[in-house]
Amino acid sequence: MVNKRSAGDVSYRRRMSRVAMASFVGTTIEWYDFFLYGTMAALVFSQLFFTKLDPATGTIASFATFAAGFLARPLGGIAFGYFGDRAGRKASLIASLSLMGVSTFLIGILPTYSSIGILAPILLSIFRLVQGFALGGEWAGAAALATEHADEGKRGFYGGWVQLGSSAGSVLATATVLLLSALLDEDSFLSWGWRVPFLLSAVLVVLGMFIRLKVEETPVFQQMKREGRRGRMPLAAVLQRQWRTVLLVVGMHLANTTIAYLTGVFLLSYGTKQIGMESNTVLLAKLTTGLILVTLVSMPAAALGDRIGRRPVYLAGTLGLVVFAFPAFWLFDTGNFALVFIAILLLGLANVLMYQTQGAFFTEIFAPDVRCTGAALGVQVATVIGGGTAPIIATSLILFSAGNSWPVSAYLIVIGLISTACTLLVKESRPARSGAQVAAEGALSR
Repeated sequence: MVNKRSAGDVSYRRRMSRVAMASFVGTTIEWYDFFLYGTMAALVFSQLFFTKLDPATGTIASFATFAAGFLARPLGGIAFGYFGDRAGRKASLIASLSLMGVSTFLIGILPTYSSIGILAPILLSIFRLVQGFALGGEWAGAAALATEHADEGKRGFYGGWVQLGSSAGSVLATATVLLLSALLDEDSFLSWGWRVPFLLSAVLVVLGMFIRLKVEETPVFQQMKREGRRGRMPLAAVLQRQWRTVLLVVGMHLANTTIAYLTGVFLLSYGTKQIGMESNTVLLAKLTTGLILVTLVSMPAAALGDRIGRRPVYLAGTLGLVVFAFPAFWLFDTGNFALVFIAILLLGLANVLMYQTQGAFFTEIFAPDVRCTGAALGVQVATVIGGGTAPIIATSLILFSAGNSWPVSAYLIVIGLISTACTLLVKESRPARSGAQVAAEGALSR
């Protein structure tokens, strides 16, 4: 018995290592592509694709194309959610990664306004829509893949690898742009340097595909397939049976997605154009805080959800946003690197506590036969309402207040309170553990 159990433990650990790697690497690549666009929208797209507009209007137009990707995300969530609930989690992930890679590569070779005129921003918007469509199906499929492979007591931890991929993608995108902007002069970066990170995506996609192809389909989906429990219309089923849950996920995710795109996109534009900081200084602050959160906070936060529950950790994040909203901008407005670093770190900490819990939380609250569709729909609708519009709303609030940041802080508090209320209305999803299970987990960890 001991030998069999040991062999089973080794087999489980190997399988989960592959699953964790596939979830992490694939999600990192997709979010690298998505965040890379946001970084370039804040830095150069207004000069390359909207040259006929004044700087402020060009920035808003650039952010509008960034927001366009979010409009397609619910459609991608529905399409790939259906694919994931009907054909399998693995097949859905391979398809979404391929589509994201192609669209990102095409952005990298797209001529600018000076070459093809109005066609340039039109094509840019189309490729951005394709990016959004692809990303719409990525998260739910990856979260289902990781959590459905894992034991009950480890779902939060392994679901955290999916979430870590998003954070790592943001860090990788920031690091790539920071390196290129440091190595190249401004003219070289504007003429060709900005294309390099988009073209590199092709190499990353090949790596991600290789890893994902080696992962098995989840035991949960295989059992549903054997028992014939795959619904023909997952969208209709989830809206009929769990529409309240979908709405609560929308409200819960609002705070997370708003913080992510304010810190990832808006603060870069705000810091350089309003505060007068160098772009590399803001990028370095983002990169440093991102590395700290990814290496020191992300996975412990995910594991904490397995120990004390998903909801307490999530609430710490939503309430953290409410508490940090004004202090973070007071610090950022100084333009001092150390204080800007602390400002981004505070907002990032609130974000991580929410985001690292979602992999298990948002999948466990949906029935397996509608899991991909329900989780994707809730998250992607929230990104349209909160994430995609956040840079535009924040920029408009700054213009409205003649450069003052307090309306943006107030906006964050409102979002944080909405997400807090929705989180309080959701039941805890972590399976109750018996004393024997807790003791067994403690023995295995020693």
